[in-house]
Amino acid sequence: MCAPATSYILEEFNSTSRLQATLLVSIWELGEVVGPLLIAPLSEIFGRLPAYHGANIFFILCSIAAALCTNMGMLIAMRFLLGLSVASTVINPCIVGDMFREEERGKAMSLMGMIPFIAPCLGPTIGGFVAEARGWRWTFWVTAMIAAPLQVLFLIFYRETYRVRILQKKAERMRKETGNSSLRSRYEFELSPTVMIWQSIQRPLKMLFTSLVVFLVGLCGAVGMSLVYVIITSISEVYENVYHFEKQFLGLPYFGLGVGMVLSTLTVGPFLDRYTLKKKRAGDPNPENRLPPMILGSVMIPCGLVAFGWSVDYKTHWILPILFSALIGYGYVSVAISAWSYLVDAFGIYAASATAGTVVLRNAGAAALPLAGPSLRARMGIGWAYSVLTLIGILTVPIPIILLRIGVRFRKSQQIS
Repeated sequence: MCAPATSYILEEFNSTSRLQATLLVSIWELGEVVGPLLIAPLSEIFGRLPAYHGANIFFILCSIAAALCTNMGMLIAMRFLLGLSVASTVINPCIVGDMFREEERGKAMSLMGMIPFIAPCLGPTIGGFVAEARGWRWTFWVTAMIAAPLQVLFLIFYRETYRVRILQKKAERMRKETGNSSLRSRYEFELSPTVMIWQSIQRPLKMLFTSLVVFLVGLCGAVGMSLVYVIITSISEVYENVYHFEKQFLGLPYFGLGVGMVLSTLTVGPFLDRYTLKKKRAGDPNPENRLPPMILGSVMIPCGLVAFGWSVDYKTHWILPILFSALIGYGYVSVAISAWSYLVDAFGIYAASATAGTVVLRNAGAAALPLAGPSLRARMGIGWAYSVLTLIGILTVPIPIILLRIGVRFRKSQQIS
C-alpha cells in the first residue's frame, strides 16, 4: 500500500530523492532477508503456532508505529521491521507440506499463495485511493486494521501442524502421565535450548551455502523477484510521468501484475498435482517433478520485462505495459509455486530452513536491484535499462533445467542435520 503514497510521503518530509522513494518500497525486502533467519528456525523448534503469533503481533505494532512516524528515517526503519515480521513467506509453504499429501500440494500451494501474490498489486490500488482521500499515514492504519482482526481469528482457529512439535508435546504429556522420564519422540535430542536455537538459526544459511539445490532455487527466485520489484517500484513513476495518471489512480496499473499472478495460481497448482501423480504412478516419485513450471516462468519474466520497457519507451497505449506486466506476474508465480513445492517435497522436516535460505537470497536481490532502477532509467532510458536487466533474467533460465536433470544427484550427495 506504500508504493503509490511515496509522492505524498516525500512531499511531507521535504524530499525529492527518487532513491528514497524506491528505498521506501524495497527496504521491506531487506527486512524479509533477516526475518526468515529467525522465524524459520523458531518454527522448527517451538512449532509453527508460536512463531506465527509472535510475528503477526509484531507486524501489527510496527504498522501502528509507521503511521506515527515523524521523519523519513523512522519510516524507512519501520518499513524494514514490517518486512522482518512477515512470517507467511517462510511458514505458509511448510504448513501446506504439513497438511497435504504430495499429489495434493500443488493446488494447496496455489490457494495459499494467491493472497500474498495479489497483495503487492491490490495493496497499491487501495493505497492510492486511501492516500488521496485520507493521507499517506492511513495506508498504515488500514494495514493494522486489517491485520488485527485476522490475528484474532488466527488465535481462535489455528492449531499446530508441525509433526515434530506435535510428537514432542505428545511425549511430554506421556512423561507427565506415566512418570517415565525416558520417553522421547524420535525428534527429541539431548541438547540445551540455547544450542538448539543456535543450530537452528545457522541452518538456513548453512543450507543456502552448502546445498547446491537450495542455492540454485534461491538464485532463480532472487532474480525473478528482483525483476518483479523493478516493475513494482517503477509503475507509479511511469504512469504519473509518462501516461499522466492522477495520483489516486496510480495503483490501478498494478492490476496487470495481479491478474497474471492469479492466472498462474489457478493453472500451475492443478498442473503440478496432475503431473506429479502421473510421474508417481510411472515409478518416478522424485521432487524434481515439481520443476517444469519454473522453466516456463524463468522464460516469461525476462520476456515480459523487456516488452514492458520498450512499450513505455515508445509511449504506446497505456494498456500495453499493463499486459506485459501480467506476463511477468504469471512467470514469477510459476517460479515461486514450483520452488515452494519442490523444497517442501525435497527437504521434509527441514523445509522451513530450506525455504528460509531461498527467501534470504530472494529478498536480498529484491531489496538491492530496484535501487539501481532510477539511475539506469535516467542514464539509458527505460527501454535499454530494462533490456540490460533482462540479460540477468536470461542467465537463470538454465537453472531449473539443470535441477530437473541432475537435482536428485545433488540432493543425495548432501546431508542436512
